Amino acid sequence: MVYFISGLGADERVFQFLKLPGIENRFIKWVNPSQRESLSSYCKKLIAQIDTQQEIILIGISFGGIIAQEIAKLVPCKKIIIISSVKSRAEFNWQLKLVSQLQLHRIVPLWLLQTANKITANYYFDVKDKAEARFLQQIIKDTDPTFLIWAIDRIMNWHEYRYPQNLVHIHGSIDKIFPIKNIKNVIEIPNGGHFMIVNKVEQLEPLIFDELKQD
Repeated sequence: MVYFISGLGADERVFQFLKLPGIENRFIKWVNPSQRESLSSYCKKLIAQIDTQQEIILIGISFGGIIAQEIAKLVPCKKIIIISSVKSRAEFNWQLKLVSQLQLHRIVPLWLLQTANKITANYYFDVKDKAEARFLQQIIKDTDPTFLIWAIDRIMNWHEYRYPQNLVHIHGSIDKIFPIKNIKNVIEIPNGGHFMIVNKVEQLEPLIFDELKQD
C-alpha cells in the first residue's frame, strides 16, 4: 500500500494531478496536534491511518517528507519517497538554520506570518500561471493557523542528521524553499520548483512509478 502525505497545511488536493494507474494508495490526513507535541508523538497518531500488516511505502511532499521519515522510525517501511523536501537538518539553507538557531519564528505574529505567506507564496513555490496561483492561495487560506504554527516550530526544531537507506529523494533544480545546492543524493527535476507536484507532474509520474514497481 502506498500512503501519500501532503505538505504543510495542504491535503490530498496537491496529488490530484499525479496519475499512477494500478497503484493502491491512501492519503494520510492531518490531525490536530497538541501545542508542544513532538514529531514522534504526532506521527504515532498518524500511524492509526496505516495498515501496518501490509507492506508500506510512504510518499511525502515537503513537510510531509519529514513526517514520512519520522513515521519510518516507528514502523517498518519498504520505501520512503520524498519530494521537494529535506533528508536532514544539514540540508537546510543558511537562512533556515539561522531562524532555527535564534528561534526567530516564535516571535513573528501569526497575522504577519500569514500575510507574508500569501504575498510571497507564488514566488517561493514557483507558480506558473493564474490557475496555479488560485489553487495555492486556496490551500493557504484553508490551512489551520494552529497547525501552521506547530508545524513550523517542529521543522525549525528538527534535529535529524541521518536518513534511511531505503529513501528516495526527488527534488527540483530551482526549489527556492529548499535550494538544491544544499541537498545531496537526489533525483533532479530540471526547472522544478517547490510546487512541482502540480506543475511538473509529467516528469514526476514515470520516476515515481518506476520506484514503486521496483522490488
